[in-house]
Amino acid sequence: MKIFSTAPEGNELAQYVGVDYIKFSISTIESVTDWMKNNDNVAQPLLANIDLLLMISHKYSTDANLLLEKRKIQEWKQVFHDWFARCESKIHAKYREGIKENGDELFIKLEQYGH
Repeated sequence: MKIFSTAPEGNELAQYVGVDYIKFSISTIESVTDWMKNNDNVAQPLLANIDLLLMISHKYSTDANLLLEKRKIQEWKQVFHDWFARCESKIHAKYREGIKENGDELFIKLEQYGH
């Protein structure tokens, strides 16, 4: 095994950990969006998963740009907007606009990644 830097991912066993987490995040988001397409539940885990993907993508931006597809990001965004349109009236008024704004902000940040 080879060590090539002092960074946490600076060795042969650790160098692809970021890739693994990004792939896991994408897989989780795909599952969540499939569930959200036909669900009228007022609660959803998509934005929390996008937020975590953004944290990982910030640290491993090269890997994120290679693994994320702009087309998929747009699909996820549409699923969120469709879900929000279906469930908007069920969301307490106190939180409704904030959830929409947070979703829009997260997708704007996510759209900076990918190919």
